[in-house]
Amino acid sequence: MSARVSLLVPLLLLAASAPGAEPPFRAELSVGFTRDAIATERPLVVLDGTPAAGYDYSADEEDRTLDVAARRWFGPVPDDGATPLPLLPYVARVSSASARVAVAGASRDSFGRASGQLATYEVWYAGDGSLREAELSGEWFVGRGLALRGGLGHGRERETAASTSLESPSGRADVGTATTRAKVTSGTLGAALRLGEHEVSVSGAYGASDFSREDATVFTGGVQPLFSRLTTDGVTRRGRVAARLVLLRRRLAVDLSGEYALATSSSDLDTTLSGPYAKGRTIGRRASLEATWYPTRRLAVGAGLAYETRDASSGSARSLRPSSEETTRTLGLAARWFATERAAVDLGISRSEAEAISPPGGSTYQRFDETTTRLVLGAAVRF
Repeated sequence: MSARVSLLVPLLLLAASAPGAEPPFRAELSVGFTRDAIATERPLVVLDGTPAAGYDYSADEEDRTLDVAARRWFGPVPDDGATPLPLLPYVARVSSASARVAVAGASRDSFGRASGQLATYEVWYAGDGSLREAELSGEWFVGRGLALRGGLGHGRERETAASTSLESPSGRADVGTATTRAKVTSGTLGAALRLGEHEVSVSGAYGASDFSREDATVFTGGVQPLFSRLTTDGVTRRGRVAARLVLLRRRLAVDLSGEYALATSSSDLDTTLSGPYAKGRTIGRRASLEATWYPTRRLAVGAGLAYETRDASSGSARSLRPSSEETTRTLGLAARWFATERAAVDLGISRSEAEAISPPGGSTYQRFDETTTRLVLGAAVRF
């Protein structure tokens, strides 16, 4: 009898210490849908320091993205029966590889009007675009405290658009078409250091882009059509520092990050009237704070704030002048719920408000206000 009791006691203690524990998993497959609704208006035009009436501009854009992602861990991800299910891969510290494919479609409409004492000029614009993206990434743990991270990404974008311009009361008009093609290739390298259950990480990214746009415009009154081709080569360098704090016995996770990006470009415009076009440079900065609360093992609810600035300059190779300044503030809410220990659904919503001044620092400028509302729906399965 004593031998049986001595055998049962450890089993009972193990069962009591890991209630609800599930077998390990090694892979996760997820699918997501994102919809962005973007509204832009130009509420202010200033000429020589004086607000000017008679200018109007508004644009509406809708982007829809479907992405499929898969992640494979090189070892089992265990379940201790107590850690919130969304945090299991983070706590396990198992090396992994991921792949993602995304397909997106976009539509855009805009209208602008400039009214003077003698004439009114109106422009209508409509365009449709598509985007294809593919990403490969990986995380390799060197021991328990250090992880190396890297990834490669490639994307292609295409847009076709048409515009109509009308001058009143003369009746002069023109009709234009534009075809835009772009591709971006980027790579990322980084490292993460675990300090207990907390983490500090740094990463850097380098990307190269090619952009081309072909325009054709037909005028009334027998004027010859105008054809042009704009080509742009760009390079983007980005650095990121981030930290994650896991608090209150893994019931609260706080993520902080800061980014700095420098993008340079060189453009050429080929028309019957001109030759070389311009050089460009863009500097971006972004800071974000996110907090995720786990009220139960199966539920995660989070909120995040982000602040971003973007300064752009353009001009000749010897003289770059500021062309725009933009600030963006974003507030987001998200939730992830595991219907079972292996199946989860995701819901997220965010709102961004951006204000851009073009060109900045002068007595003549225009201000654009842009609002983006994003809705994210997704599902994931672990096995």
